[in-house]
Amino acid sequence: MGSKWTFYLYFFAQLSADFGVYAVVLSDHKLVRDAFAKDSFSGRAPLYLTHGIMHGNGIICAEGGLWRDQRKLITTWLKSFGMSKHSVSRQKLEKRIASGVYELLENVEKAGSSAMDLSHMLSNSLGNVVNEIIFGFKFPPEDKTWHWFRQIQEEGCHEMGVAGVVNFLPFVRFISPSTRKTIELLTRGQAQTHRLYASIIERRRKMLGLVKPDGAAYALHDNLFNEHPEGHIKCVKYSKHATNTEEHYFDPSILIPSDGECILDNFLIEQKKRFENGDESARYTSDEQMLYLLADMFGAGLDTTSVTLAWFLLYMALYPKEQELIRKEILSVYPNEDEVDSSRLPQLMAAICETQRIRSIVPVGIPHGCVEDTYLGDYRIPKGAMVIPLQWALHMDPNVWEDPNEFRPSRFLAPDGSLLKPQEFIPFQTGKRMCPGDELSRMLSCGLVARLFRRKRVRLASDPPTSEQMQGVVGVTLAPPRVDFYCDSLQIL
Repeated sequence: MGSKWTFYLYFFAQLSADFGVYAVVLSDHKLVRDAFAKDSFSGRAPLYLTHGIMHGNGIICAEGGLWRDQRKLITTWLKSFGMSKHSVSRQKLEKRIASGVYELLENVEKAGSSAMDLSHMLSNSLGNVVNEIIFGFKFPPEDKTWHWFRQIQEEGCHEMGVAGVVNFLPFVRFISPSTRKTIELLTRGQAQTHRLYASIIERRRKMLGLVKPDGAAYALHDNLFNEHPEGHIKCVKYSKHATNTEEHYFDPSILIPSDGECILDNFLIEQKKRFENGDESARYTSDEQMLYLLADMFGAGLDTTSVTLAWFLLYMALYPKEQELIRKEILSVYPNEDEVDSSRLPQLMAAICETQRIRSIVPVGIPHGCVEDTYLGDYRIPKGAMVIPLQWALHMDPNVWEDPNEFRPSRFLAPDGSLLKPQEFIPFQTGKRMCPGDELSRMLSCGLVARLFRRKRVRLASDPPTSEQMQGVVGVTLAPPRVDFYCDSLQIL
């Protein structure tokens, strides 16, 4: 484990001990699996960013009955959309993913032989696939509101990581001007995101012929649609580093509806049913909870996948021989355009797994909370303790991975060429709070790369990043250094 991460971990663990958040750091995969399989560790640590800003809403920060309820709903809906390996709906989902890939390929073709920010283009195209699955809409190409929203998301993701010290020392936000500005940016970005979602929800309700149930309203949005004669919401463009702001109004009629199922429709229908029946669980489907849940689903669905693919493309450009092995496999298995099945592309999946190992997207994992006094091994863990699964240590342990700092996809391949899944490899965490969208991430990653590499070879348009730059940019996720690519056109054999 690198000295930088050792320092961060020691720093946060010491702060936890000094200021009342008991911290347990797990760097052994067996302990991680044992712990997170128990209900005792299914909570969230009492941190400022998760409880003070998110208020325990959504699904990532939720606990107890709310978390169990929302987890069950999300898992059921995702499976019905085709995010299980043997679902009859899988082919429809694959076509939705393919449409986003074709949008990316069109943009790559337009760029021609020029250097391009391929990671940014990829994020925008995948973003619209995720928009369709979550909201039932996608944004038109080059839409102003879409780019405004992505700026909020990207800057917020970075600043959330920077603000990590506030988890342990909340009062710092009152005495540090820089930290105070960061918290202001995060809370304002959250409010702006919720306003945009409320506008999309309103249009979706009208399309479904639904009325907001009594008791479901979010008080902060009571006068939201009075800002414009036609009910459009105001979007304010801002940045931590900018003094001027720009404003524009968002017209939800510009959104392009899709035919497939979406999370939002299912939530609205479930909300209506619960409130009409007077169910006690109706409180779990309020508009406020819906806003936080949609934000969690969008962030989890897009950011981790796009960052993984950005690292993957960088490693492919740095290791062209690995890229050629993958391309040959793709052309051999899929000589013609077809639905992509990741199980038939072990070379590609091994390279994606190796990318997730060598650059863990969430290096210190997502901290869990202990909801009752319990034991882990021979150690007593008190209620309220923060339990950190140190993914960077799991994935870079030299006792498990030979030459862990080397990019070597073959470590995930068995002698017969099939894909290996070592127990020490936990990219989506494990247990009861394991990421419910892991299968969607695999489908998005594999579907995009398979179609891109059938037509293009990627290479760097500048000097390779330095070893220091390859350590990544710390935020909520560990992002790669920004690089431009050339995409060379290749004949499809």
